[in-house]
Amino acid sequence: MNIVLVCLNNYQDYITVNIEQLIKLNHSNIYVITHPNLFSNFDIFESKINLINADSLHESYEFENKTSLDKSFRGGFWYLTSLRFFYIYEFMKRYEIEDVIHLENDVLIYYNADELIDKVNKGFLYIPFDSYDRNIASIMYIPNKDIYKVILDNYDFNKNDMENFSIIKQKTGLIQNFPIFIANNNSNAEQQFVSTNSELFPFIFDAAAIGQYLGGIDPKNQSGDTKGFVNETCIIKYNNYRIWFEELISASTCFLNSDNNKICKKPFIEIEGNKVPIFNLHIHSKNLIGFV
Repeated sequence: MNIVLVCLNNYQDYITVNIEQLIKLNHSNIYVITHPNLFSNFDIFESKINLINADSLHESYEFENKTSLDKSFRGGFWYLTSLRFFYIYEFMKRYEIEDVIHLENDVLIYYNADELIDKVNKGFLYIPFDSYDRNIASIMYIPNKDIYKVILDNYDFNKNDMENFSIIKQKTGLIQNFPIFIANNNSNAEQQFVSTNSELFPFIFDAAAIGQYLGGIDPKNQSGDTKGFVNETCIIKYNNYRIWFEELISASTCFLNSDNNKICKKPFIEIEGNKVPIFNLHIHSKNLIGFV
């Protein structure tokens, strides 16, 4: 798998924790799409990542000229969260890259992404949904530029990124779920929807609500200690479930301790008596260092 991160206009220092985690997990194909004036922030990684000059990518969709999304709020937050998808497309097209895992900069994964390669169907883009009508692009699998182009051809430039992929899923049939839960006999229809494909993956994925519950929300949204926050939109209420971390010895991933054993800190959730690994956490509070 090729890991793609995007850092446009505003440097977010927590992206370095994200990259350090990816390197610990033995990812070798890590790409960061960013501007040349931000390159120096990544000097610490030397040859371990590939910096892609965002200014050299011709954004053929002309998103900037067509969108009505707010470009002033928090340095262009809503605008940039959608713009990134078009830069990823231009990157994939220019460099002929396939099998992309795109992570938001505040998302940590706990397993090498290659573990997903034989689980996904390469005819679809995968993304987590936390309700019928809302997706969160915390983690995304993009198979190739051709399927991705069809999806972006249907992108509504005037809706935010959390609305678009739900609509495109219905229009094109080219989007599948990364499951955020495991359905059971007591699940209602919407819970079953967000759990779609749970039988295919040995993990569940965090759209946002698990990371928000464990670490709180962005302090720009609310000050103080917000640990235990329950996402109002997510159909799964994770405060009803036991979630914990374990430090596991691994033969191939993570960092060496003093005994030269490789230790991985990994999250789990108990669902109906079953211990289920969590593939990623969306650390909405931006305190990534507390979760590695």
